[in-house]
Amino acid sequence: MKSVKVIIGMCLVFLAINSCRKLEYLATLDEVILSQQETQTDEVLSDVDIIADEAVTLNSSQLKSGTIDNSLYLSSCTLVTLNTQSSPQTLTLDFGTGCTGKDGKVRSGKIIVTSVSFNTFPSVRMKTFDNYAVDGKSISGSIAKTILKDNVNNIRTATIQEDITITLPNNEGTAHRVADFTRQYQLNALGVQDDNKIVSWGTFAFTRVSGVKVTKTVPVANPLVFSGACHHIVSGIVSFVTSTNHSWTIDFGDGTCDDKATLTIGTKSKVITIR
Repeated sequence: MKSVKVIIGMCLVFLAINSCRKLEYLATLDEVILSQQETQTDEVLSDVDIIADEAVTLNSSQLKSGTIDNSLYLSSCTLVTLNTQSSPQTLTLDFGTGCTGKDGKVRSGKIIVTSVSFNTFPSVRMKTFDNYAVDGKSISGSIAKTILKDNVNNIRTATIQEDITITLPNNEGTAHRVADFTRQYQLNALGVQDDNKIVSWGTFAFTRVSGVKVTKTVPVANPLVFSGACHHIVSGIVSFVTSTNHSWTIDFGDGTCDDKATLTIGTKSKVITIR
């Protein structure tokens, strides 16, 4: 009888330990939250890329300071200054203490872009930030980009190196992202900004404040497609893997403009919302 009680007791202890480990695992690694936060980071940085390029396009031919009145993202409360007398040249986007863009997002602080020349290709550009935030997400760090231009197909291709820290609102913590990837800017119809797309593939390392490290891989065969008009990633397949070899995938769909994606772990899938 005692032996039976001992066995039962051991089983209960095992279950308790296993349950604790499971709770500990869930507390440190939640695929949905990590997928949401990394995708939000991706979309915020794609926004930054489009905004900066839009400012370059609208101002590089004028070679002077001014406000933006006709654009897809930037509203008249954004002060854009292009200094061609400095070396390197400096483009500053100043959103002040709060500026609502044409996409409805509230930005503050500054995006600063430097380049030896914005009008010659290959164009090497560096982005930095001065108290920059968008909808409560604060961004610091740097982004280096080298752009090649295909005039025939109206496509620009860039190699990008990111070292970015993003602080999320609502006490969600701080994440650090280091990435080395390729980004293609499909401008499509000339003069029509809302059909522009950003297509990206490569490797991204994402570290949460908890210390959880996740590597995200985007294959060139199924790249991420960010729609300028939609302000969301609308297609592409992403593979995630942790340092403990836990893995899952995210499928962003067929190009439909929404904030949904399908998360798959092993043989199980569920639709998640990217806020």
